[in-house]
Amino acid sequence: MALRLPVPGRRLAESLRGRRGAAARWAAWAAAHRPEGRLVWVHGASVGEALTAEPVVRRLRTGGGNPCLVHSYSSPSVARWRDVLGAAQADYVPADTPEHAARALDALRPSLLVFSRGDVWPELALQAAARDVPTVVIGATVRPGSLRMSGPVRSLYASALAGVSWIGAASEEDAGRWRRAGAPSGAIEVSGDPRHDHVLEWLTDLTAIAPVQTWASAGRVLVAGSVEPSDEGPLLHAAATVLAAAPEARLVLVPHDPSPEVLERLSRRARRAGVAAEIWSPGGTAPTSSRCLIAAGTGILYHLYALATVAYVGGGFTRGRLHAAIEPAAYALPVLTGPHGGFAADGQRAAAAGGLVTADRSDPARGIARAWLGWLEEEGARAAAGLAARRSLSEGAADRTADRLTALLRDRG
Repeated sequence: MALRLPVPGRRLAESLRGRRGAAARWAAWAAAHRPEGRLVWVHGASVGEALTAEPVVRRLRTGGGNPCLVHSYSSPSVARWRDVLGAAQADYVPADTPEHAARALDALRPSLLVFSRGDVWPELALQAAARDVPTVVIGATVRPGSLRMSGPVRSLYASALAGVSWIGAASEEDAGRWRRAGAPSGAIEVSGDPRHDHVLEWLTDLTAIAPVQTWASAGRVLVAGSVEPSDEGPLLHAAATVLAAAPEARLVLVPHDPSPEVLERLSRRARRAGVAAEIWSPGGTAPTSSRCLIAAGTGILYHLYALATVAYVGGGFTRGRLHAAIEPAAYALPVLTGPHGGFAADGQRAAAAGGLVTADRSDPARGIARAWLGWLEEEGARAAAGLAARRSLSEGAADRTADRLTALLRDRG
C-alpha cells in the first residue's frame, strides 16, 4: 500500500505505468545479470533522493567492498535523467504488494535495502524484514504534520518500520518525528543530511554551460531553479520589473518539469508578463540577444548556478515543498524563494543564517523584485547573504552514514 503518491497529475500516471511489470523486469535482470556476492538495493524515489544517496554510494564503493548496486525510483524524472549512482541496473520500484515486493527481493537477494530520505514503501520493508535483509533509511526526514505520525497511517507505518535496522535522521527534529511515526528509538541516530556533502563535493561541468557563459558575463544573472507552476506568475512579473529597472540584469529560468508543454506555457506567460524569453537547450547554440532564457534540459541546474549572481529556488509557494536551496548555497549565492520557503528544513537554516529571503505573501512579485534589485545594487549585502547561505551547509553526514552501512554489510559476511 502506498503511503505517499510519488508525483501529481500526468507524472503520477506515468509513474504508475512505469511500475507495472517492474517486479518482472527486476527478476529478468537478476536472472541474466546479477553477479555473485553482495548487492545493495538503493531506493531513491526522485532525483533529489538519488542525489542524497550519491556521496554515500561513492564511499561504499571504496570502503564497503565495492558491492553491486541497483537503484529503484518512482518519479518519471529519474527515468529521463543520467544516473549519477552508477547503478548496475535502474528501474521503477515494484508495486507495493506482497507478491511484487517478494518477487523482486527473491530475485535480487540484496545484502542491504536502502531507502533515501523518507520514501519507505511499507510492503517492501516488511518483505525485506521477513527475509532478514537489513533495511536502513539515510538522510531521513519527515515533514512536520505528516500523516505518518498520527491515526491509522501511523499504525501501518509503525509496523513497516519495526524491522528497520537503522535510521540516519537528517536532524534532531527529524529524529523526533521518526519516533512519533513509530520507528524503534534504538534504531534512530542523528547522522545529518548527505545531500550537503553531495553539493559541496559535486564538480561544476563547465563544458555543459559553455554556450551561455558569454551571454551571462554580459550582465548579472538570477538563476531560477526547479520552478513550479505556482512560481511562474510572481517570478515573471518580478522579472519584468527588474529587467526594466536594471539593464545589466538577466534571468535563467529552469522549470522543474521541462516538458514541451511546460516550456510552451512558460514562453506564453513570459510574453504576457512583458518578458522576451528564449528557449535554450543544453548542447544547443549560444543564446542571442534575449535577457531571459528558459532552459529546456535536465541535469543542468546545478552547473548553471555557477553563472549566477543571485538564485531563486522554486516550490516555496507550497509549505514544505521547497526544492534544493542547498545547491545555490554551495556557490555562496543569496537565495530567494516563495512565501513558504522558510518552512522547509534547508530553507529554515539558510533563512536563520541570513542567506535566504522569502517573498511577501500579500504581493510576492513585488517582494521578489525588491530583494532581487537590492542584491544587485548592494554588492556587500549580496556577498554577506551568499556567505551566510554557504555557512548553513554542513559536512560529514555521508561519512557517518557510509560507516554504518559498511558495518551492516560486514555483519552479513
